Amino acid sequence: MKNITILFVFIFVVFSCSSIGQQKYASHQVRDGETVSSIANKYNVTVYEIYRLNPEAKGNLYPGLVLILPGGKSVPGGSEISADGKFILHTVAKGETLYSLSKKYDISESEIKRYNKHLYSAELRNGEIVKLPNTETVVIDETAKPAITNRKHIVKPKETKYGLASMYGITIEELEMMNPGIEDGLQIGDIINVPDKSYAKDAVLEDSRFGFYEVKPKENLFRLTQRWDMTEAELMTLNPALEDGLKSGMILKLPKSKLGAETAVTVNGGAIKLADNLTNKSTKNIALMLPFNLGRTEIDTADVRKSVIKKDRVMNIALDFYSGALMAIDSAKALGISSNLYVYDTQYARGDGKAGNDRKIENLINSNDFSKMNAVVGPLLTSNVEKASQLLKGRSVPVVSPIVPNVAMSSNMFQSRPDDEILKQEMLRYIKLQGKGKNIVVIADSKNQSIKNKILAMYPDAKVVFPKSSDNGSYLRASDLTAKLSQTIDNWVILETNDIALISNVTTSLSTQISENRKITLMTTNKGSAYESDDVSNITLMKLNFHFPSVDRAYGAGQKSFIDAYERKYGYVPSSYAVRGYDITFDTLLRLAASESLYDAADAGYSTEYVENKFNYIQDPVSAGYFNTAAYILKYGQDLEEIVVEIPTKSSSSLFLKD
Repeated sequence: MKNITILFVFIFVVFSCSSIGQQKYASHQVRDGETVSSIANKYNVTVYEIYRLNPEAKGNLYPGLVLILPGGKSVPGGSEISADGKFILHTVAKGETLYSLSKKYDISESEIKRYNKHLYSAELRNGEIVKLPNTETVVIDETAKPAITNRKHIVKPKETKYGLASMYGITIEELEMMNPGIEDGLQIGDIINVPDKSYAKDAVLEDSRFGFYEVKPKENLFRLTQRWDMTEAELMTLNPALEDGLKSGMILKLPKSKLGAETAVTVNGGAIKLADNLTNKSTKNIALMLPFNLGRTEIDTADVRKSVIKKDRVMNIALDFYSGALMAIDSAKALGISSNLYVYDTQYARGDGKAGNDRKIENLINSNDFSKMNAVVGPLLTSNVEKASQLLKGRSVPVVSPIVPNVAMSSNMFQSRPDDEILKQEMLRYIKLQGKGKNIVVIADSKNQSIKNKILAMYPDAKVVFPKSSDNGSYLRASDLTAKLSQTIDNWVILETNDIALISNVTTSLSTQISENRKITLMTTNKGSAYESDDVSNITLMKLNFHFPSVDRAYGAGQKSFIDAYERKYGYVPSSYAVRGYDITFDTLLRLAASESLYDAADAGYSTEYVENKFNYIQDPVSAGYFNTAAYILKYGQDLEEIVVEIPTKSSSSLFLKD
């Protein structure tokens, strides 16, 4: 009987210990009106236990403080995940320091102190439990609703939802939860609910050097400071709301030099977030200057007019662009943006020369009131758009250059088409970010040595194959190339030339080297006209997983609504010029509705993407004009479709700066 009793007690103790060992420590975020006693009663623990695990709570209990709640025995040096998964609860072992914990858990010492405030003045004690933000999840209780507020805010000019979220240390979602009905944007003079506590004087981002960034899930302060090469003190000076911790969705103010290609407001496939930021609902006046050459069609018969239109390529481009612009006016109207479109025929004629065509632009501008224009889109051709920019510069009317990649920049010029240098920079950024661990082989002719040198600066161990010259162009011997390829790791072959013979030679040689074990990807920073030659096989490029930079992408299923709407209106699918007319005009209207001017929208750092094109305007430090730095990296997929290659977001202070 005694043995049975002992066995029963033994089993009871074992299972009790097992049960206790499996318990997780919990955490609790203090709310308004709560006391240590009420929290202790709620969780059926003692006040002493709460103070033992949370010494910083003594005499300093405040809403938002996260408390550790007892729930099991701890092992020195071990850790538990809190019941809500938001914290790691670490039991300090003998000899452990703040430094060793910061390295072990990939967080900063100051971040440890932030959640264990007694450590600002006390040392770590052996056996004590410290709470550390779990970097695999969000630190703040996202299920909690924003605190009830009795404070109102009157929306001022230039204030946006992003600025307000940054000012009050909340997310866009929380701001909209507190103010049902602002989903479609803010109006000047609106009275909205906001938290009692603000962290800045206003919600206006006046300085063009700064932009907003929206914190992504699972990001933590330590990793962000490392990414942006900033100290926590520097980040908190710009964003005082960080004193209460970082949370997913939080809006941070950052220098654009740190953000680089990152922006707070990223618009994918139709201006989702930019449409949420429409604060300026005044009617927009847009001038569209295109070479319709209407005088050439004012002739007797319809057949002759059709013949003229078919033969005039510039006129065809203008008509397609115009059709897309009209679609953009309709799309903007659906968002509540009213506009007046003023269309001017620039009457371009090649035979009139630069001087003659410039005089037509001058006559147009001098004989019409352009001072009321919020923006001018066009003219299409280089000399015409430069002349228009020059004439309108004194009135500060922004001129958007629609299709030419190289124009003389001035303070009112918006170059919407990225030039070749920007495309190269984007491809080099991709190679730098993704090329680690690859066998990189560079082939560059005499005209592209600078690109080769830039790649070698990034990867000094890259292999170089030197083309040989002949009367028919450059070429490589197959053996020269084979010797540089690896059988064990992925081969990235970067080909820098616009020589048809060399491209054909290299692609043919590489295609014979592809095998089950040997992987080859062909790349270039400049997909020039030579790649369109019949001597260069697209099938071979597809087999080589060809990567290249591009101004635009091919529209796909995600843009089907626009394609269908266009086809219903005009009876045929849109050309690339029609799509560009839509993208540029729609982007211009949305930017004007999100800011006081096109200049303010560019300074705000909006990055937008539509059917085929995306836009991110950066100010040229020399001319003070703005050029579009947004480009795609594409690759050939099956059936030769062009697939967009996603580039990891990474800041770079020198990215896209002109020489």
